[in-house]
Amino acid sequence: MLVLGVILLGGVLVIPSGIAAYFDGLPWVNSTETLALSVVVPFLVALGWRFLALRISVLSLGALLLLKVLLVVGSPASGWLVKMYPNMTSEELSTITFFKMPEGDRWIRTYATSWNPQASGVLKKPWTEKLDFPLDWVLPIYGRCKTTGQNCFDALNPIIEVNGTILLPKGNKFSIIAEGVQEGKFWATNDNNETFALLPAKNLNEAGLKQYQLPKDGKWNISGKLTYKGTNWSLIPTLVLDSGEVVSELGRDILWQNGSDLTESLGMMGFYKVLSGVLDFGIILFLFAWAIWVARVLAKAQILNLPIVLFSFLALSIPVVFGPLFIRMLASIGVIDVTKYSHLGFSVVIVSLGFALWAFWRNDYLNFQAERIGTRVFLLYGPAILIFFSNIWFPIIGKWWFWSPGDDWTSYQDFARKIITGSEWITSWYGMGPKITVGGPWLNGGESVFVMQPLYRYFVGIYHWLFGQSAFAQHMADVWCILGAATLIASLIVKFRLSAFIALFASTIYLVINFISSFRYHIGRGLVENHAMIFMMLAVWFLCRSREEGGYYRIILATLCGILGYWMRQDHLGAIAGLAFLALESADGLKREWNGYWERFKLHWRRILLYWGGGILSVLLICYRNWYLGGEFFPTGTKHPNFTGDFERGKFYLILTGNEWPTFPSITGILVSLGVFVALVALVWRPKPLADFPRSLGVVFIGLLSPYIFLWTGGYQPRFSIHILPLAILSWAFLLNNVFNSNNLLQRLGWRSN
Repeated sequence: MLVLGVILLGGVLVIPSGIAAYFDGLPWVNSTETLALSVVVPFLVALGWRFLALRISVLSLGALLLLKVLLVVGSPASGWLVKMYPNMTSEELSTITFFKMPEGDRWIRTYATSWNPQASGVLKKPWTEKLDFPLDWVLPIYGRCKTTGQNCFDALNPIIEVNGTILLPKGNKFSIIAEGVQEGKFWATNDNNETFALLPAKNLNEAGLKQYQLPKDGKWNISGKLTYKGTNWSLIPTLVLDSGEVVSELGRDILWQNGSDLTESLGMMGFYKVLSGVLDFGIILFLFAWAIWVARVLAKAQILNLPIVLFSFLALSIPVVFGPLFIRMLASIGVIDVTKYSHLGFSVVIVSLGFALWAFWRNDYLNFQAERIGTRVFLLYGPAILIFFSNIWFPIIGKWWFWSPGDDWTSYQDFARKIITGSEWITSWYGMGPKITVGGPWLNGGESVFVMQPLYRYFVGIYHWLFGQSAFAQHMADVWCILGAATLIASLIVKFRLSAFIALFASTIYLVINFISSFRYHIGRGLVENHAMIFMMLAVWFLCRSREEGGYYRIILATLCGILGYWMRQDHLGAIAGLAFLALESADGLKREWNGYWERFKLHWRRILLYWGGGILSVLLICYRNWYLGGEFFPTGTKHPNFTGDFERGKFYLILTGNEWPTFPSITGILVSLGVFVALVALVWRPKPLADFPRSLGVVFIGLLSPYIFLWTGGYQPRFSIHILPLAILSWAFLLNNVFNSNNLLQRLGWRSN
């Protein structure tokens, strides 16, 4: 039933319905779908995936899928088709794009072309600013544009070709606002073959004038070309009501792609409009019912309770209420946080302290039981974190992001675009799909021999393929990585039989560092590090579970996560190999001498070899791919700057502290450095606080740090500390737990937890 439920949910959310709606299927470019698919649905799946296995859920999804199929089969496609022509010389184009552009009178393929091969974009809602236009081909090149690339962006003057149909309600007039147009107009033709030249208005006032409006209602085929220039662009279809009011929210039944399809379905348009509304309401109702079911199940299990709800709400409210105070507080010490992420960090600190004090004051330690502590951490911080970042990035949904020239994040955008828009495409029944060809764009990935990290470009491409040109989903993926790591840290700590209080404390410290320290600049920056980190942590989780619960499928999952983590960042190979020692840890914390590890290896060597064998195979696959396409049997290009450049290597102080020597480290740098130091010391020296410290952590840190003897680690600090941080936090957790237990500190304070 679960598999069937997942398939039905996928069909309801994935299949394009044609008509404009809140949930009109792929690509998920409108704000409702983007939030639902990148925030709400993953949150519900994480907490209550079993809901999809219920009979009522399967029946409900089946009914919704039936409605979706009726729309797919009968409804014409909404929106206007827009083709974009660069209208630039070869020299001008060379300043803003890494890849070959169309020659002559050819329009540009974009991410939207993946789903509609006839256009660069589909106009379903007003494009009110320049970044609303299909501009994913605009990637300024370092050295040819100024530092920010703004001059190249401002110099764009493309030609926009528009084709579509309008079904104008009786008694209304229609006009188009197009700011930034240098020349051009539209031609409108109705069923009586009457043709009208429709001039674009520059603003709302002009749109209300008769000379900028269609002369009568009914069905009109619209076509035309506009030449844009300058910094302020818009393309806004508007209705002029009987009262003279000009409105840009046109509803579901005004703009259409094909006039002939519309004619055949004209008598059913009211039905399709109502059907799309019923489908939207049904999906929203289903998601609401899912949330209620999750809340009831968690409440019944005593995981969701009043303190969790209250403090989770506080975590969300504090950045809003006290944001101005935080700004003044930071300004008083000469700090300006343009991201405002630190406000969430302060909220996490306040809420964590309040949550612990509440438990101490009320003598209620239910939320500090080891069972499901990871879920409690997820519930306590997850809603606030997801809503906070969704609110910050909400304005960029549907818009292109301005990527600065010469940076790694821009290179990944270039590779992603080549992978998606450079593929050969085949038409399917309801949309488009990539046809993967040997040696083609999907395998090539923008480089015949990988120089940049291999896998992340494909993730970026998939984000854009699903969510359009907007970077919202890519940004939110970083947030999910951080929230997931915090949850895994708490879960791992109790897996190692440590205190649940330590688990909450460690997760709090991890989140605070990510939101307040310089780590915050890597959230939503478009770099690979957070993705690489979460796959490494997932490998840790499955290895630890295999240690206690056995089963080859957990080792297989750990191997898969390890492979993906290596392909994300190849310099993590040593650490990912060292993670295998976690599967050799004793469940009770005893026998952590070297001979104990050897005894457990003799018992579980098949699992370890399976894990290592998968890792070796992943390296060989990368080498073979590079040889097949570029003639070099090596994990990366032999002429990689790390091998040929005159760089200083082995900068471990920079890796651990995020600062160049001899700059004194920040508090975060001290925490990371000491966490690594303790784990390394525990390999050879076992004083009482380190008596049962897992040696596997020290082995992992050796694997993490050893590649940097040979590699340069400059740029975007503290990027090379992101994957070290969660493991350093775990190291601190073992140390503090031993110190607290040896002195009974928590018990002396009256603290009780399992």
